[in-house]
Amino acid sequence: MDLQQALLSKIIRDGELATVVNAKITPDFFTDDQWNRVYTHLLRHWRKYGTSPSLDSVHHDFPTYQWPEVEQDISFYIHGLRQRRKRAILTEGLNEAASYLHVENEPDALDLMEVALRQTLARSVLETSATSDIDFTQRGKEIMERLERRMANPGYLRGISTGIRGIDYVTGGLQAEQFIVMIGLPKAFKSATLLWIAKNIHDAGKRPMFLGFEMSNDEQEDRLTSLYGEVGLTEVMNGTLSLDSRRAIRVEMDALAKSDTQFISSVDIDNAMTVSGVLSKVQEYRPDCVLIDGAYLMQSELPKSEPGSAQALADIARALKKLAQSQRIPIVVTTQADQGRSRHGLTAASAMYTQAWRQSADVLLGVERVDPKADDFGQVMVRFKVLASRSGPRAETLLAWNWSLGTVHEVDPSIYRMDDADPED
Repeated sequence: MDLQQALLSKIIRDGELATVVNAKITPDFFTDDQWNRVYTHLLRHWRKYGTSPSLDSVHHDFPTYQWPEVEQDISFYIHGLRQRRKRAILTEGLNEAASYLHVENEPDALDLMEVALRQTLARSVLETSATSDIDFTQRGKEIMERLERRMANPGYLRGISTGIRGIDYVTGGLQAEQFIVMIGLPKAFKSATLLWIAKNIHDAGKRPMFLGFEMSNDEQEDRLTSLYGEVGLTEVMNGTLSLDSRRAIRVEMDALAKSDTQFISSVDIDNAMTVSGVLSKVQEYRPDCVLIDGAYLMQSELPKSEPGSAQALADIARALKKLAQSQRIPIVVTTQADQGRSRHGLTAASAMYTQAWRQSADVLLGVERVDPKADDFGQVMVRFKVLASRSGPRAETLLAWNWSLGTVHEVDPSIYRMDDADPED
């Protein structure tokens, strides 16, 4: 039986039209004219009466059509139709992009091809992504079960752990669909902290994708090598490794090579500078979390927008938020803090260029050095704060960084401050 007919049979026999409508299935998903007519008829009935038409009613309007019983859950047929629609959208977009290869005397042919591909990917996501609508009045059982789990384990980790207990406790970890923004002044260990979080995510068996606009691939690899091997970064960069350090790195590299989980690290200036470019990489690698270092250096896809302008950065922040929601993954980015607004310490208003970072963020984090210089042991104390959160209180913890040893430690993670401020509305 055709997939389109099977879904229609399920709708008509079980009265599940509301489920299909909420899944954003439109007549465009039905490529066969006869099934398209039937679905359009069902939608008209739905809009007029607010219910799914009965089997007898459909038989009256389409007397020659058959509606056999189908056994699969309706989600099976919805998924199958989404996959068909995605294939059709991608095929159409690829054909349009390919057509520019044969356009003569068109200096912008490659740019037009790139735009067509990006628009196709965006359209595919918008039209075929699943929704998450719920009826809150019918969620009592699930809500009470969730509360019981949290009460049995205060600080319940609802998302991916950052590896920083003082932050995870109040945020619940990096949660699906969240947009998390980390701000800090230059040389405040933003990039290093983001990279360390990516390492912790991978250590926990999750797949991170780290996109860097402030460090080269070599710089990222050197820092990760130092952190994994717990050897000095200067030794790694200058090639002055002792035999013990080299052995420690080799052990870690061998263990990573046997891992079933990828750790994607990229500096792709040409293809990942826009949100559409990030989306293409997400679809390629399917990461559990995306981390973008230096998001303020990305390019807006608004027509004629000035790079680095408040308008362009606001567009990037909002587009990344939508990307996190559509792909159902957390996206963590770093951006610069304004020196003037941070004179007395980082606050929720410290972000440079535009306040859209704060407005779009589900969680706003701040990284600042406690002392401008390392102590006698090469250690730098870094204060890591939750500056604002839509679903939790503010808090802070301390990280002890030591690049001469390749180590990071949370200082007394059982003791950290939480004020009594309410979560943001």
